Formats: sequence, structure tokens, C-alpha cells
Amino acid sequence: MKFIKKYFLVFQCTITFVCGFSPATLNAQDVKFTVVLDAGHGGHDPGAMGSFSREKDINLAVELDLGTLIEKNFKDVRVVYTRKTDKYLTLQERADIVNDHHADLFICIHTNSSPSSAAFGTETFTLGLAKTRANLDVAMRENSVILLEEDYRSKYKGFDPKSVDSYIMFEFMQDKYIDKSVEFSSAIQKQFVNFCGRADHGVRQAGFWVLHRSACPSVLVELGFISNSAEERYLISEQGQKEMATAIYNAFVDYKRGHDKKSGHQNSAYSRAEQIEQAEEPKPTKRPVAEVPIVADKVADKETEKPQNASENTRNNSKQNEKASDQIPVFKVQLFASRRELAKDATDFKGVENADFFQERGYYKYTLGAETDFRKIEKIRRDILSKFPEAFIIGFVGERKLSPKEVAELSR
Repeated sequence: MKFIKKYFLVFQCTITFVCGFSPATLNAQDVKFTVVLDAGHGGHDPGAMGSFSREKDINLAVELDLGTLIEKNFKDVRVVYTRKTDKYLTLQERADIVNDHHADLFICIHTNSSPSSAAFGTETFTLGLAKTRANLDVAMRENSVILLEEDYRSKYKGFDPKSVDSYIMFEFMQDKYIDKSVEFSSAIQKQFVNFCGRADHGVRQAGFWVLHRSACPSVLVELGFISNSAEERYLISEQGQKEMATAIYNAFVDYKRGHDKKSGHQNSAYSRAEQIEQAEEPKPTKRPVAEVPIVADKVADKETEKPQNASENTRNNSKQNEKASDQIPVFKVQLFASRRELAKDATDFKGVENADFFQERGYYKYTLGAETDFRKIEKIRRDILSKFPEAFIIGFVGERKLSPKEVAELSR
């Protein structure tokens, strides 16, 4: 009997030893580092609104640029996106993506806003108790997206994003990922300053639900203030978006190098991006000499030209004026969008008269004003913000709708 027990013990140890070095285990050791990238807001949730841009669009552009950089330079990293298109996700759905993919790092990208148009700069948040009212305000704004969900109180275990009392829970919560989260946040802020030359608001803590429910080192980046006209133009520009994405990428390089060193891997061949390709400004083209009218030839031709009557001249001038006016940008304030056409006295207009609309992608988009002077349309938007806080400026050249980037350029 003793012999059988001894034999069984040796057999068990042998199996454990062999399994410990089985191909499955070796593959488990080589599992790719997983980073989840989250573009905040999306779909029917636009996030913070600027004069002519929406937070959800800026977040998505930077997320995609960042993901492209990581995928291009890190063969040992798996990049997971919470969204790659303009779609709506709940906060819990975003956290579920992080946990379902067993992420090693979570980067949540947002754009800030403030009642003061003078506020500017970048900041990166980790999970924790908000120690200042400003930090709490940011958390409340980002968490308020859950109010768009039905029965959010039961889904989020009684958490109310509008109540200060709900945030007390974060005071007693121990986050085992806090050290790594702060380490990565510090690297991001350092890169924002050194690579982008941005104003540094530092690393902060606040009670973000999406960070609370994600089981890995997690950060929430606020790229800048969409409420500041200069920062809005920067954040909506291709150059600005690429710079911000590259800064976060550089911080990721440092973080990943440290992670590999601690875990015994020597995958340190990757390096930071020192610069990005500058967008080449379109060069003005000279008008060909052959197109310049020659006065002498015109004088000679006048003798043989058939004189036009006054009505013909008027019609030609009118056509030329119409053609020229079609090239002048016209700015409008978009108030809201509706799936159906509304009556002029509908309550949706909140007493605002003279609203117009255009149709786009199955929606009736209602607008106010039509100005060629951007300052005038800005004033119209400011005057109605109390009634339509999500109103923003759009532009048209003729019947073509301008992109937010084009509107940003024309607003200078």
C-alpha cells in the first residue's frame, strides 16, 4: 500500500512538471500584451460641444491614430478598440470589452470643456476620490452619459452621476492598479508637454465609472478644452490630432518597455516617435500668362464684336454674381436633428423663430441664421446656448456642406 502511494506521488509530480512546460503553457507565456483604446462618447451622445466640432469626433480621430501607431510598431501588442465608428456604447459595455479581452492597459480618450472659454491645457485622470471641485465636475460630466440609459440606477447599482454623495464610494475603494495607472498618466503628461508643447494640468484623480469597472491599469485622457476657440481649432486639425496621438504613443513606448523589463521580456527594439510628418501647405499657383487678358487684342476685337443689349449684359452679370456667391462660405447654427419634419410651432424650437432645416442621412437638421461673417454666427450661437446647449456652427459653400476642419480654418 505504501508503495502504491509513493508511486502515485511520483507520478503526480511528474505530470505537474511536464504540464508546467507544455506547449500550452509556453504559448500562455507568449500571449500578446493587450491594450484597449476607448474613444469616449459616440452615436447619439456627442459629448462636449465646441463652436464647430463635437467631442466624439475628436476622440475617435485620436484613438484611431494612436491605434495605428501601436499596430505598426508593436508586433507583440494586440490593440482592441471599443469603437472604430460613430456608435454609442454604455460605460459598462466599454468596461466589459476591457475585461473580456483581459487587457493589460486601458486608455480612455476624451476632450474637456469648461464654462470659461479661457480654460486650456491637458490633464490625465486615474481612478480615485476627487480632491477638488474641478476634478469632480469632470467626473460628473463624463459619468453623466449613463443618464441616457433606461433604468440606469439598477444597472449601475444605485450610482447617481449627478449626486456628490455617490462619489463617496471612491474614498473607501482600494485600487490595486493605481501605481501603474499613475506611472502611465505621468508619462502621458510629460509627452504632452515635451512633444506637443501643451499646457500641463498634471495627473489627477476622480471617480470615473468606466475606470472603476475595468480590471487593469487604466487612464482617462482629457486632450484639451473644446470650449477654448484656439484649442478647438488645434484639436480638430489633422496636425493636432496626430501630435496628441503620437504623444500618447510615446508614453506607451516607455510604459511597455518598463513592463517588459519587469516581466523578463527583452522586446525593447521599439522607440519613441521623435517627430511626425508635417502637413504640406498647398502652394499658391501662378496664373498662366496665356490666361491674362491682353488689352491691345481686346481693343482690336471690339470693332468686330456684336454689341450686346442692356438686358443681355444684366443677365450675364447676374449669372457671374450668382457663381461668385456660390463660392462664399455661409455659416449656420445647427440646433438639433429630428427623424421627422416638425411643424413651425413645435415645442422642440423652444420659442426660437425663423429656424430652417436641411436633410442629411435621413434626418431633418434644424438651423438658425445664415451669415458670411463668422463673428456674427458665433454671437447667434452664444445667444441661444441657454436653450440649445449642444448647438454648434456648420458651414456651406453653395450646396456642399463643409467639414468641421474646413469650418475651423475659415473661423480664423
